[in-house]
Amino acid sequence: MKNRIKYIGFILAGMLSMTACTDQFENYNTNPIGITDEELKQDFNHIGAYFPAIEEMIYCNYNWGWGVNWPFQVMQNLNADIFSGYMTTYSIFGEDKSFIDNRNYALKAGWNDANWDYTYDYLMPNTLTIKSKCNEDYNAYGHFDAVNKILKVLAMSRLCDQYGPIIYSKYGESKTGGTYDSAQDAYKSFIQDLKDAVEVLNNFVTANPGAKPFARFDMAYEGDYTKWIKFANTLHLRLAMRQVKYNAELAKTEALAAVNAPQGIISANAGNFTISGRGFTNPLAEISTVWDNIHLNANVESILGGYNDPRLAIFAKSASKSDEIKGMRNGINLKDGFATKYVGYISQINVKSDTKPVLMTAAEAHFLLAEAALRGWDVGGDAETHYENGVRSSFDQFGVPLSDYLERTLLPQAYVDKIQPAASAAAVSKIAPQWDNAATNEQKLERIITQKWIASFPEGMNSWAEYRRTGYPVLFPNTENYSDGIIDTQFGIRRLPFSSREKTNNAEGYADAVQKLGPGAADNGATRLFWDINKGNF
Repeated sequence: MKNRIKYIGFILAGMLSMTACTDQFENYNTNPIGITDEELKQDFNHIGAYFPAIEEMIYCNYNWGWGVNWPFQVMQNLNADIFSGYMTTYSIFGEDKSFIDNRNYALKAGWNDANWDYTYDYLMPNTLTIKSKCNEDYNAYGHFDAVNKILKVLAMSRLCDQYGPIIYSKYGESKTGGTYDSAQDAYKSFIQDLKDAVEVLNNFVTANPGAKPFARFDMAYEGDYTKWIKFANTLHLRLAMRQVKYNAELAKTEALAAVNAPQGIISANAGNFTISGRGFTNPLAEISTVWDNIHLNANVESILGGYNDPRLAIFAKSASKSDEIKGMRNGINLKDGFATKYVGYISQINVKSDTKPVLMTAAEAHFLLAEAALRGWDVGGDAETHYENGVRSSFDQFGVPLSDYLERTLLPQAYVDKIQPAASAAAVSKIAPQWDNAATNEQKLERIITQKWIASFPEGMNSWAEYRRTGYPVLFPNTENYSDGIIDTQFGIRRLPFSSREKTNNAEGYADAVQKLGPGAADNGATRLFWDINKGNF
């Protein structure tokens, strides 16, 4: 299984020869099973049938016949899940066995192009098809397009947070190439699309109480549009807070708009956004347990172990040879036979095939409110209350007792590497679970984000973005850096370079995208996104 990565280039090439967003628009508007749209309209199948693929593709587990989980491995698992401080790996990838790759800042295009290419080849064409079909009779089908917009914003905001500028507002205007939005402009479009979607769904719910025309196609909320509205508002709040260091007034305006919108935001775990059904399985289960390709990061062991946090046993398995939950640092030396020495001593991620991926939680919503309250915004309640509600929601979500956790002053623990003692390190995070009203705002923010990071495990995409935005939790630095001086070990990787395919197939658009990264910015892993502003202060 460890050699699967080397086949990805050949498989991806085969995929692209079959279908690509630049050449196959007509095919996406042709029903492949030979039934006309008129025959399908009675049950909305002519529109709804496209949704499950979109929902699956966001957290990728999609069976093309070659095995369902390797796309997720390169779309997210070998970048964001590692960069967030959640995971790492001692696995051997490639025939050269060099161990020089994302783990130690030598960014691999063969891994990091995947989410870009896959999103534009498979996800975005489906959103375009749905939009086109809804426009045939928007009064009848507009509620489907509203969900389409929400899913598109979820998927593309994740893509934007990986790369920066993306093809969004002008997507679909041409069969080749594409004009990029700056990440700032993409965020504006995201928020406007969410507002428009919520308005349409609110009108539908008011006019059709109890109706669930989307239920047959929905892998998240069983067609409950009220839950979709709350999710959209919470996503709106997330995107607003993401911009707070870039434009505090804009962030405040949009955050309050989201919180005060009709239906409000997610407040209980019943509203968590998850994906399940229709044969979907969690890709992490096979990647971690069967392939043994991803493992627990030392940061999780240090922080949760120090807190004596019962969620640690939910997140990871005891290592087979040590019978303890053990992590490993990123960038560690795995050459000279060290990789095999870690086998059996580092924990696998405790995920089963039927574990639902969770992409938005009530806990995150409470932590977003805690930060907003900390900044003095009127979101109802103070920062401490929202913080503690976030912790309670997380413990409830994972089914473990809270006990005295919110009174604990325990700190993260030192990391001990028994294979390479030189990689051992004192704890770098110095924050405890107990709220401290005497602390500075910066310390309070660190406390909020550290608990948000724990609560969001194992979803590394959003947590990597929050780490870059806030600097929290404080993570162990890489022990090795093979970026040729491009990436600062202290700050780590800030974004992924654009897809190699864009340089060849969309040279003009690519050149424009690099300009939109900012004055003098380079298309590399050290360039910060617009919201990643290190002002040094709360």
